[in-house]
Amino acid sequence: MVILEDDRSQDMCPICKTDKYLSPNMNFLVNPECYHRICESCVDRIFSLGPAPCPYQNCGKILRKNKFKQQIFDDLAIEREIDIRKKVGAIYNKTEEDFEDLKEYNKYLETIEEIIFKLNNGEDREKTEAELYKYEQEHKLEILEKNIRESQKNADAHKYKEAMERLKQEKLKVEKQHELEDLEYQKQQQQELLDVLASSNSTASAQEIIKKQRANASKRATLRKEQLQQINSQLENQFNPIYQQKLLEQQLAASKVPFTPFQGDRDLHKQYSLLPIPTEIDKLMDIEHHISDSYNDPYLNKLAKSKEYLGAGWRLTTVYERALDEAFIGLGCIIDQEKRPQKVDAV
Repeated sequence: MVILEDDRSQDMCPICKTDKYLSPNMNFLVNPECYHRICESCVDRIFSLGPAPCPYQNCGKILRKNKFKQQIFDDLAIEREIDIRKKVGAIYNKTEEDFEDLKEYNKYLETIEEIIFKLNNGEDREKTEAELYKYEQEHKLEILEKNIRESQKNADAHKYKEAMERLKQEKLKVEKQHELEDLEYQKQQQQELLDVLASSNSTASAQEIIKKQRANASKRATLRKEQLQQINSQLENQFNPIYQQKLLEQQLAASKVPFTPFQGDRDLHKQYSLLPIPTEIDKLMDIEHHISDSYNDPYLNKLAKSKEYLGAGWRLTTVYERALDEAFIGLGCIIDQEKRPQKVDAV
């Protein structure tokens, strides 16, 4: 429900009737439960002791103080839609790179817009919220993993921004130093010319000095330009994280990889069979009752229920697979045969 207000009550708290004209520092807060505007003083007075009903007549919503937020937009309809988009976007958080083609991604975006439209306009609101909650529960791990990846991207972007700012400051520092050196050089040239004019009455000598100074200044300008370009290039290499990453990749590619059996990978033909291990989120959260016929390690079971480990991609199955791989990987491996070059049949 969106509240419509006339111009006269736009700057007045409907609860305490305080006018913003008389109290310029007054702030209005809204609660996403009902989006009724209440001044900050009334919020502190009514909700400081705990949850309480909305003071608006016939509202009936139970509000909590920690849910109130600063009103950003004058139009509460826009305020409401922005909040709904944030809520839905936190659950439907996939990006184009998560889809095989653009058509599937566009279909996903249409689904999001349909949900936002229904919630914003009150069409099948309860049913839509129930479906949104169901989707969130069924895709908890995917949502968490995506959030972690996006957080990493944001952190990398922040580091890049900081590096570029430092690079900019270093370049300004170098340019400032060059300007001071150039100013000092000009003063020396002027003093040299004055000394020649003072010790000689010949105009030709002064002209020769001026011509020589101009030639030296031209050479110096060219040299300084080359030095500045070289220094800027060194600074970019030092501060640019993208360049550092590429340099590291080149170094890794150039390094010689020593011989390892199975071409450095695990044996594709397993010499064991893995017991059933629960993978569903509900079973993992209650894993003690779903491993009667499987492996039982209390420490690993505790990690299997950790949201931080699950969100980072850690899986209980991988732990047991790796342990068994380490136990069986050397069986049937003959090093001499592994080192022999593979024969390629002619086509």
